[in-house]
Amino acid sequence: MMRVAALLALIALAILIATAAHLDGATATMFSLAGMPALAAALGLYVIHRWRMGAFRRTSRASTT
Repeated sequence: MMRVAALLALIALAILIATAAHLDGATATMFSLAGMPALAAALGLYVIHRWRMGAFRRTSRASTT
């Protein structure tokens, strides 16, 4: 799952670099239709993976003394 998330993030980054290199409507549309969804999917997969690993659980409680 982490490899898929990394691949999607790299795809979004490649489209972002293409957008920065060629500032026209075609690359902006490509980033809007492919780059942002790829980045959102990458972040979603990363959060799901970290959640399954237990990164968002409280393992220690504050002492009351």
